[in-house]
This record gives sequence, C-alpha cells and structure tokens, in this order.
Amino acid sequence: MKPSVRLAGALVALTPVAALAQSSVTLYGLVDAGISYANNVAPKLGAVGGRKIQETSGIGVPSRWGLRGTEDLGSGNVAVFVLENGFSVANGTLLQGSRLFGRQAYVGLGNKDLGTVTLGRQYESVVDFVGPFVSARQWGTQYGAHVGDIDNLYTTFRLNNAVKYQSPTLWGVTLGGLYAFSNQADGPNGTGFANNRAWSVGGSFTHDALTLGVGHFHLSNPSAGSTDGSNTSGAVVGDYANPTAIFYVRPVTSQDVTAAGVAYALNAFTVGGAYTYAKLRYTDHTSFSMSNYEVNAKYRFTPALLAGVAAVYSIGDVEGASSIANVSDGPHPHWLQFNAGLIYSLSRRTDVYGAVVYQKALNGALTAAIVNVGGPSGTNSRYQVATTIGLRHRF
Repeated sequence: MKPSVRLAGALVALTPVAALAQSSVTLYGLVDAGISYANNVAPKLGAVGGRKIQETSGIGVPSRWGLRGTEDLGSGNVAVFVLENGFSVANGTLLQGSRLFGRQAYVGLGNKDLGTVTLGRQYESVVDFVGPFVSARQWGTQYGAHVGDIDNLYTTFRLNNAVKYQSPTLWGVTLGGLYAFSNQADGPNGTGFANNRAWSVGGSFTHDALTLGVGHFHLSNPSAGSTDGSNTSGAVVGDYANPTAIFYVRPVTSQDVTAAGVAYALNAFTVGGAYTYAKLRYTDHTSFSMSNYEVNAKYRFTPALLAGVAAVYSIGDVEGASSIANVSDGPHPHWLQFNAGLIYSLSRRTDVYGAVVYQKALNGALTAAIVNVGGPSGTNSRYQVATTIGLRHRF
C-alpha cells in the first residue's frame, strides 16, 4: 500500500473521534469609566491632604477584557482556560503591574463529578467564597471596600504560581482550595520554599433564599515580592504598593485572613453581611490585626433600578508596639464607614451607577483610607468622603 493511501486511511479513522470534541473560545469584557470626587486626599501617609476631582476607570467594576475557552474531552471531562487583562480606560495603560493578563491567567481540567483543577494566576478562596457578600463587590464600588482592603475582598492582590481545586456543587455545597508556590530554591531551614508562598481554603452553601460563604487564606513572607525583595517571582509580587493600603507600610512576614458572609433574599429585597479577621505580622516582630463587621441591604425597585446601603465597623489591635506611625497613635484604632449606591440598567449590557462613601477614623486611628481614591486622608483631617458616577458596558 502506498504511503499516501495509508495516511488517508488513518485520517479517516481519526475523523469520528475528532468530531466528538466540541470546543469554544469566548471574547468578553467590560469597560467602566466615570467622574469621581474625594476630599482630604494626601500623596502619602503624614502629608497634607486636599480635594481631588478626576476621571476614573473601573471604580464601579474594574475594566477588563479576556478570552475564556472550553473543550469537551468526552465522558464528562473538559479542558478550560482563562486569560484576562485589566486596563485603564482613562489612559489605555495596563493594570496589575503592567501585566498582559494580570487579572487571571490559568489552564486546567475539569470533571462533572470530581471538580476542576487549574494552574496559573488566580483568586484565593476568600475572594471566591466571601467576596460576593460585601457591598463593594455588588453596588458599593471600589470605594466601598473595607479600610485599606486588609482582607483582600476587593483583590488588592491575586496569587501567582497557583494550583487550585473547586468541587462540583452537591446538595448546595461547593468547596475549594488553592496552593501558590514560592518558585524559589530551597534555602537554609527551608526558607526558600516558604519565601512568598500562599494557601487558602473555602466553601459555600445555598438553600432556597439563604446563601453562606466561608474562607481562610495564609501568606508567608509576601513582602519578599516587593521591589528589590528577596523573591520577586513568588505568590505575591508588587501588589502592596497602593497608597491607600496603609497597613503594608512595613515589611510583612505573614498575613492571615478568616472570613464569613451571609445573604438572605426576600423577593426584591436582600439583606446580608460579612465578618473578616485579618492579622499582619511584621519583620520588626510587631503585629496588627483587624476585625471588619459589615451589614448591607439592597432593593430592586424595578428590573432596571437597584439601590443599596451598608455600614462597616472596623476594630484594630496593635500588638508589640503602642502605635503605627501615621496610622494609629494608640493600641486600638477604629474606623466607621457608610456606603450607598445606585445602579440603573439602560440595557442588558449597559448601566449607569453612582455611589457615596464616608469613612471616619476613630479611637486613636489617625488616617482614613478609602480604597483607590488616590491616597489616604491628610494630616488635616481624620475622615474622607468619596463620590463617583459612572457608565459601564459589558461585551
């Protein structure tokens, strides 16, 4: 038999197998732009603040575009991937440290009965399972995140080098976990392997109108990923640089966050809340912990109109030192925050939104820090107010 005939026969034999595989790739995205105002904005801790009016990008929901793909491998198995870019619509620049796919980048395999395993740059379990319960992720905008986003519910950072598992949903329960490698050679006493690594676990439960979520994550020496740090290829790289991330002004040796959220829907009305406990340990052997208590409610007046309100009370505890410079002059700083927001849908893919956030530093706290307004409150005041109106379109 001639080689060409044998090759043709082989191709014909393979054709039915190839026809069974179904795949799809989806281009998706969201463009968000607006105008924002904030008072008492300082360029750094301890500086004098002033008012700031600016065009903003991604305050309602961060602007992004991405590619999402699946391939049916047969017998309930699939291959999946996501490549997601974050950008500023105000000036066209890349976000997340100028990464091409800084929001997410992963590939994996899934099975309808066993769950899904993915590898790459991904979200940790507190973001996945508790993040949806806070007002900032629903209608309160980035400005409504908890002070300094110390609990990462508005994704101050994502995790590199991560292997992640998510179970199928059984009886309303979904479980997940993640391990992010340091990608560093082992050093004395194993410090290289643990230098800038992370892990997390979490889960959710849904029954009728009730939804619950819990999660915990741990970071080992995340400040090693800062500029000129000892491991800039690890789990967290360059993500502590936001000027309103006031609790990361000293190098961090470990960070732990435990969180829980709840929501109950009554027709057009939903009430919910979240509790988070975050603890930072610093290289100078001091530490700082904070408990955030949030209650929130939203009401859908019409299919097109949604409004929400929330209150957040944050209680800090300085351990090993009596204060944190320019953040607290006592051992127990407190913060009080109110969020209010409104979303009006012009179509299924386009809406306008507005939000007002007020944050006050209390009981020894020196600085308010509404996330991403451009800086913390200045030395001339212990409160901030931020307002924004915006337009966003999904595709």
